[in-house]
Amino acid sequence: MTASFAELVATATNGAQPFRYQEQIAERGLPEVLEAPTGSGKTLAVVLPWLWRRRYHPEQHVREATPRRLVVALPMRTLVEQTAVAVRGWLERLGLAEVVGSAMLMGGETPNEDWRRRPTADAVIVGTVDMLVSRALNRGFGESRSLWPVSYGLLNNDCHWVLDEVQLLGAAVPTSRQLQSLRERWGTVGLASSTWMSATIDREALRTVDRSSVPEPHTIAAEDRQGALATRLAAARRVERVSETETAKTPAAYAGALADAVIARHERGTRTLAVVNTVATAQDLHARIKRKLPAEAAAPVLLHSRFRPADRDAALRAALAEVDPRGPGTIVVATQVIEAGVDLTSRVLVTEACPWPSLVQRAGRCNRYGEHGADGDAVLAWIQPRRPEPYEQDDVAATVQALDNLEGRAVTGEALAATEVAVTSQSHPVLRERDARALFDTSPDLSGADLDVSRYVRETEDIDVALAWRELDGSAPQRDAAVPARDERCPVPVGQARDFAEKRTQQLWQYDHLQDRWVRVRPRDLRPGMVVLVDAAAGGYDPTIGWAPTSTQRVPDLDAPVTGSLDEERDQALAGDPLAFSGTWVPLSVHLRDVEAHARALLEELQVAPVDLPEAATTATVRAGLLHDLGKAHEVFQATLTSRDEGEEAVRARELGPWAKAPGPSRRHERPHFRHELASALALFDHAQEAIEDLDEPDLCRYLVGAHHGRVRLAIRGVPGEVAANGTRPLLGIHDGDLLPDVSLGQGQRVPASTLDLGLAEVGTHPERGASWGARMLALRDRHDLGPFRLALLEALVRVADWQASAQPSQQFT
Repeated sequence: MTASFAELVATATNGAQPFRYQEQIAERGLPEVLEAPTGSGKTLAVVLPWLWRRRYHPEQHVREATPRRLVVALPMRTLVEQTAVAVRGWLERLGLAEVVGSAMLMGGETPNEDWRRRPTADAVIVGTVDMLVSRALNRGFGESRSLWPVSYGLLNNDCHWVLDEVQLLGAAVPTSRQLQSLRERWGTVGLASSTWMSATIDREALRTVDRSSVPEPHTIAAEDRQGALATRLAAARRVERVSETETAKTPAAYAGALADAVIARHERGTRTLAVVNTVATAQDLHARIKRKLPAEAAAPVLLHSRFRPADRDAALRAALAEVDPRGPGTIVVATQVIEAGVDLTSRVLVTEACPWPSLVQRAGRCNRYGEHGADGDAVLAWIQPRRPEPYEQDDVAATVQALDNLEGRAVTGEALAATEVAVTSQSHPVLRERDARALFDTSPDLSGADLDVSRYVRETEDIDVALAWRELDGSAPQRDAAVPARDERCPVPVGQARDFAEKRTQQLWQYDHLQDRWVRVRPRDLRPGMVVLVDAAAGGYDPTIGWAPTSTQRVPDLDAPVTGSLDEERDQALAGDPLAFSGTWVPLSVHLRDVEAHARALLEELQVAPVDLPEAATTATVRAGLLHDLGKAHEVFQATLTSRDEGEEAVRARELGPWAKAPGPSRRHERPHFRHELASALALFDHAQEAIEDLDEPDLCRYLVGAHHGRVRLAIRGVPGEVAANGTRPLLGIHDGDLLPDVSLGQGQRVPASTLDLGLAEVGTHPERGASWGARMLALRDRHDLGPFRLALLEALVRVADWQASAQPSQQFT
């Protein structure tokens, strides 16, 4: 398909024409800063110009310079879901759904893994800012530790980031600015760039210590101020204050008066939207409106972020449903989830005062399309809340004063956005270069803890864990119980989850990767991204109102059957290696050659330029694919593959090995925590190093071999309590002095037998091998022509090559 940008937009949107400012972005490239009014199509303005420049621009050098991954980071789940649906629809109508990937990343979701498993494919990745930025920091919330480096490599190379609704992103704004500067300083494979956008851009908030220059925002063009967009820009709403007599001082009276104010302003056949500042207020207001409405009125809709997905989706559908002009109309009670990007309009908006940027966003959900005209038929009614939480008192007070000054006036969204209202400058921790370098190492510290990146992503209280409820009858989950599926999970702020857990220490469970079993969760164990299974008898949730921490009622099961699997979780368990059990016998030499071929093909598809990576690095990467599984020749690994029984098949298997894959089911190694990739890496310091003597980058090859499962990286750290039969301490199941037999690489090549020396894992200089493992790998990370981001991408490519070869072996035996 060859198309102009206008033709692409028309096809993707069933006939819509792009605004001029969107065409300018397609012509010039995505800007660093974009400011466009609510309703002017910001999402289309970044996604479709990227797609057109990547695939259809008439000049080849533009197509090649456009990053292959578009990463869209958003503040709220509802906005993520809406954006992901829009992107999928555009791709399907363009006939690109099979060639351009689309993925959605947010807490509680079962992620689409294609973006990781197809790193050379174009893709649009849409997610919540906490899920995406934590992955760019190599500490992915809700993601297995062993997968952190893959996401880190792909989200910092050959990608364009779009951070939308920046006024709501908090600490992620300076972090994302610093990350962009580090990508430019350290170097990446392919271009890595970023756009920050909103209807209200505070340029000062974008300045950071390493990125103090902020360009003028790209804005809507003068030509756009006509037609449909002109109608939207002229849409007004009349400002009116809910009188003091309507808002009594006690909590109960205030909530009752607020409910009365909403009901009094609602008109049949229209939608009324009430937006309040906390989930608790929304739940109370919803209950009071429901009780006070006449019997013939439609039940109000409650919408906030603390629902299980199926319950929230039902509420969102009800909120967005077309309103029958002859019917009773719709009242929607919501929190901040409605204020950014949700495509909803109302005749009346009743809102608690909040910081001015949030107020502007909420106002954009009233008379959004100009359907109620420009003369003030639509109403923005506002109320001073009894308490400012979760906002600063000064910010709420400044908004109250500004709204008082607008009393009785019909104002447009642009006029509101242009009104200067003081907002407290937020102070956030700044990610510095030394901090970012330290995050490359994914090994826990000596106490078992990780470097916490929560402060760089969002305020801790805003970062979620996922709770799911099942009937456990006071017992532990069955060992093979499925990890909670998407529809079971309710996002809950970490702090609230800890308070909830204080009185329910026997009723919360988590799957432990290290022990490969379910373990009890204590309040202090809770951290962002965790998935926690809760006994239904513990309460804490109501399908009609969502997260209800004070409720002691048993939580009912979902209507739909629970589906889920431990397969992926166990794949990431330290003791597990389920990919070795593929259903057929695959010779080790075949698998090694397969991975080498896939690694070479991936690098060729990426079209890596010499300016991005020295040729010696790509050569070492392909060689790492060939040598990555030498350690599978170890007697422990081969015994695991061939120990299914003592029948003829097992005897024959032992005679014909070594094998890389065997028929299932998955089995545990005789030595706890045995890691074959450590054996592979250590062998390359002994006689097996003959296989890398011709390389200019032997240590890079060693690193990629050791790191191809994400567990042996900068440091080699064992598991507490590991002890060998002779009393010595092994390291990840490897005993000092173990012999790795010679290995055939096929095509007449063999790697000689090697003795495995654990001394390389020690700090300092090895008496025979020279620099230790840690010293060598730190040097790789810190090299100016390699650096953390490029190194991580090469690591990801070897990992993906292994996945691809495992899925489709070139030879197998039944």
